[in-house]
Amino acid sequence: MQIKFTTGDIAPALEIMREAAQWQIDQGAELWLMDTLTREMIPNPPDEFYMAWVKSTAEFEAAACCLLSTHDPVFWPEIPAGTSGFLHKIAVRRKFAGQGIVARLIAHAEQSCRARGIPTMRLDTDISRPKLRALYESLSYVQVGKRRMIIPEKNFVPFEVALYEKELA
Repeated sequence: MQIKFTTGDIAPALEIMREAAQWQIDQGAELWLMDTLTREMIPNPPDEFYMAWVKSTAEFEAAACCLLSTHDPVFWPEIPAGTSGFLHKIAVRRKFAGQGIVARLIAHAEQSCRARGIPTMRLDTDISRPKLRALYESLSYVQVGKRRMIIPEKNFVPFEVALYEKELA
């Protein structure tokens, strides 16, 4: 499978996030609120939008996305800016699920951080998501804690996240 990676492709990234959010809703396990998946609600700069594109026929098709930033004052307020890479909104189109594309996108984000001299990757996920947690653990992320969160993007309903990190060698 041929994959290419880009940054800055905001519109297709938001489409993939919305598709993933709708799939979660359809499964009865909402992860993200649909109205938070807009450019206004995700003000990250364009270069933080990472995309994986799969060559499915003659052209590349948007397959997976994530946000990669170097500061996360909401979920990781104790970590100084610029010392870690933080992954958020990791999503894959359903037709590409289970094909290892997310793992390759995360590996690409890790390599980007290594190239910038960033020694650690961090991410968080809803603690009640065993499949997601197993995926991150299979990629050598280690749970280092838990945090109870109350944020507007979740309608101020409390939830708990598992905090994961990985040292980049």
